[in-house]
Amino acid sequence: MRYFIGIDGGGTKTHLKAISAERRLLGEAFGGASNLAATPEKDVENNLTVLLQNFLRQAGLSPAECGGLCLGTAGAGSKSVRERLERILRTIAPTDKILVTDDALPALYGGTLSGYGVILISGTGSICLARSEKKTARTGGWGHILGDEGSGYAISISMLNAVMRAFDGRGPETRLTPLVLRHLNLPSPELIIDSVYHTGKGKSDLASLAFLCDKAYDKGDSIAKKIIEHAAEALSAMALAAEARADFQCGNKVIPCVYAGGTLCGSAPLRTELEGCLFRSGTRLRLCECREDAAFGCALIASSI
Repeated sequence: MRYFIGIDGGGTKTHLKAISAERRLLGEAFGGASNLAATPEKDVENNLTVLLQNFLRQAGLSPAECGGLCLGTAGAGSKSVRERLERILRTIAPTDKILVTDDALPALYGGTLSGYGVILISGTGSICLARSEKKTARTGGWGHILGDEGSGYAISISMLNAVMRAFDGRGPETRLTPLVLRHLNLPSPELIIDSVYHTGKGKSDLASLAFLCDKAYDKGDSIAKKIIEHAAEALSAMALAAEARADFQCGNKVIPCVYAGGTLCGSAPLRTELEGCLFRSGTRLRLCECREDAAFGCALIASSI
């Protein structure tokens, strides 16, 4: 039976799915990290080797019947990263039909099943990809220094800024202050500086605080509401710019704008505000849940190589 393998590579785990030519799920498996930005190349090769070998053995699939393999991972927008991952896969994959891509395209395929539409991702960072039958366009994805607007990291930084401004008397009091202090187990905002600068916390650690903004938003805090609104406006701008650049030729038909990433998937207030931004813009984009995940999307791409 001919089958196709999709691999969603992450910094902490890797998710594999295999589908038949009829798009039926044949099985899935999980393995160690496969993101070269966070893991040494030798470890990535070992993790992928173990994952593929164990999956094929347990699923009872013949390597000779594999029709294609696609690996999607953050950072693969870089040519050098793609080449390094392709070099690894050439030695361990059960097929010579291999494609390495960034994580946005598989998410779009998994979200829409057609590979056409818009995928808006907001997790630690943010990125948007639009794909029509004519063009593919990307907006965002420039990292926390150059971009990542509307991301968990951006929301968290805005939130911490608001807490410090309130402490200084430069800004209004906010419910964010007790929420942040309680979560960080700190008695005073003065100590936030040590928590942020001197504990080795990275982008993901800071981005994980974003859920506190939802709590303050739900309590009617005006500062939290402004932060969420600003994040929604930034994400809406990314989606609208990507839609325009992709040049969709579908008349008045609705264009699916599927969402992904821990921040957007986990924040009902952010999605509500984003839906409002898109509606007020008059766009044909309609926010909707992904139909399948990125691993399934990778497998769909593999079937078209």
